[in-house]
Amino acid sequence: MNKKKIIPLFYLILIIIAFLIGKTYYKNSYSSNVKNDALLYIPTNATFEDVKVLINPYLKNIQSFENKAISLGYPNKIKAGRFKIKKGETNKEVINRLLLGKQEEVHLRIRNYDDIYELASDLGKNLEADSIIFLNYFKKEALEKGFPDVEELKIYFTPETYFVNWNTSPEKLFARFEKIHNNFWTEERLNKAKKLNLSKLEVYTLASIVQREYMKKEELPIISSLYLNRLNKGMKLQSDPTVIYAERKKQGFKVMMKRVKNISIDSPYNTYKYKGLPPLPICIPNDFVVDAVLNPANTNYLFMCAIKNTGMHAFTADDKEHMLNAKKYRQWLDSIGIK
Repeated sequence: MNKKKIIPLFYLILIIIAFLIGKTYYKNSYSSNVKNDALLYIPTNATFEDVKVLINPYLKNIQSFENKAISLGYPNKIKAGRFKIKKGETNKEVINRLLLGKQEEVHLRIRNYDDIYELASDLGKNLEADSIIFLNYFKKEALEKGFPDVEELKIYFTPETYFVNWNTSPEKLFARFEKIHNNFWTEERLNKAKKLNLSKLEVYTLASIVQREYMKKEELPIISSLYLNRLNKGMKLQSDPTVIYAERKKQGFKVMMKRVKNISIDSPYNTYKYKGLPPLPICIPNDFVVDAVLNPANTNYLFMCAIKNTGMHAFTADDKEHMLNAKKYRQWLDSIGIK
């Protein structure tokens, strides 16, 4: 073949090869490859093969993703977590996010749970570790702290919405709440508890009762005052929520109740039967309720009764007045069919 013809052909081949390489590089790096928005959950100790299986449903071309991932060294740098991928993103954009471990945080809502089992169940639904792993860790933590019952750990949790990584371990999560708890208990709050002659656990236990009694925040200091007055006089607290708790605890918290059905139930949580505070909190109270217990109103109230359709209570120091209030409220409940 003529030398003059070979040279142009050689350059043409080079151009074609360069074009093909460039096209492949562009496809792997800059071409849109994500079909739709999605949350990608990569578990701890996942392999690259695991990641490919998880991400494949959301990609147009898994091979181009694999090629780019290998070129960036991702198979050896896999991070666990909950990652958001967006429609129209390129392989490079997705892989860089995975390499950096830039997670989409979970909005974890801690509620006024009745018991630690309910808390562990919710944590297992929202985070990587399942509920059994969380519960076993809580039991271990309670044992190490010398608590006879895992329910005492309620005092370390505060109802609120928290932003956490999906793969946060039970150890790290509890350490975060313990730090919040320790910061909350300033010297001022400790002194207020001491002045009331209550331990921290007793403050939380009383706050849990107040939590279940109140509907309007402005009543919190008054309700706190009422129960403190009863405690100081050696009276039974006679709190309906404690009886409901005792009944529900006996049934494994499987049944919801709005009214007290059996004030004679034999349980240390039944404050109609036993004097003083229950042994442990009946729920996880909010910090502002704990503060209401530490800062009670100055009253002589000993009785309260809900007022129909208002969310408020009628307070009194007179037992006869209270009986009339209670009768009216029971009649109203019967009239609307609340059992």
